[in-house]
Amino acid sequence: MGDGDAGGRGLAGARPRGTERPSAVHGRLVLAFAVCIVALLAVTALAVLLSLRFDGCGPGAPGGAPGLPARGGNASFPGPARRDPQAGGEASTPGAPAARPPSDPEREHPWTHLRLPGHLKPLHYNLMLTAFMDNFTFSGEVNVEIACTNRTRYVVLHASRVAVDKVQLAEDRAAGAVPVAGFFLYPQTQVLVVVLNRSLDAHRNYNLKVVYSALIENELLGFFRSSYVLHGERRFLGVTQFSPTHARKAFPCFDEPIYKATFKISIKHQATYLSLSNMPVETSVFEEDGWVTDHFSQTPLMSTYYLAWAICNFTYRETTTKSGVAVSILNMFLDNMYFVDPSLK
Repeated sequence: MGDGDAGGRGLAGARPRGTERPSAVHGRLVLAFAVCIVALLAVTALAVLLSLRFDGCGPGAPGGAPGLPARGGNASFPGPARRDPQAGGEASTPGAPAARPPSDPEREHPWTHLRLPGHLKPLHYNLMLTAFMDNFTFSGEVNVEIACTNRTRYVVLHASRVAVDKVQLAEDRAAGAVPVAGFFLYPQTQVLVVVLNRSLDAHRNYNLKVVYSALIENELLGFFRSSYVLHGERRFLGVTQFSPTHARKAFPCFDEPIYKATFKISIKHQATYLSLSNMPVETSVFEEDGWVTDHFSQTPLMSTYYLAWAICNFTYRETTTKSGVAVSILNMFLDNMYFVDPSLK
């Protein structure tokens, strides 16, 4: 019995220690969990306060850069924003447009709309292109004479897949240049936005100059490249397809059918190619380095999607109708068979 009592007392004495240890551990876990919850709430509150202070310091806040898009948001875009160094200031990073009261159309961001705002309309384009068929790139300079119908601080026109290097705006030689605060591309609506330091006056004409560069794309839209095989040799050509809204991929323009203007095109290319456009060539200037610039006659009043040009080394046949209209057919010879390039229809 002595040994049994001793064994019983040993088991009875171990039982309370076994039940007290889980209770103490449980208490400590509850305390640690409560501390974690409090710390999480404190960090969340601090993050919210810092976010509010950061938004208050952005370009869309009072004292931020006027006219340029506000920073941040899910609608931010990768297009470059530039500021004219003559106007002073640094370049501003573009982002999602800030909300504006809808009562004042000028305070809205017109570049977010699917249609152009309508404050400006083109009258005439002078377009100068230089095509590099060896690496399928081209550079361009477009001068657009525009009429201002309503007072505005923004020049909004279409541009897609182009890199804009320089923008200038002038009223006339006497009045001088209109100061440009900055410009940026907005890919969501395929437009180029020029922000001015002062508003353009209604019922006055201005000249917009844009220097840019782009690729001769490998697709059947805009200014694109194609190829064919002649006597076992692959040859390349560059042609355009602007209908319905792809002229903006070849040069900044008011690319809606309602905007009609006249066009004067000049194309510089290697002398091994020839260039074509809507109108006949007025003059050709040959340079010593193997390049030639073709200057075409001015077109009638028309929409952008009617404009066309081609850079190729096709031969052509020309005849005149009974009414005196000259008709040309471009062709190439492949295995002694006659073909008409369908991309030039």
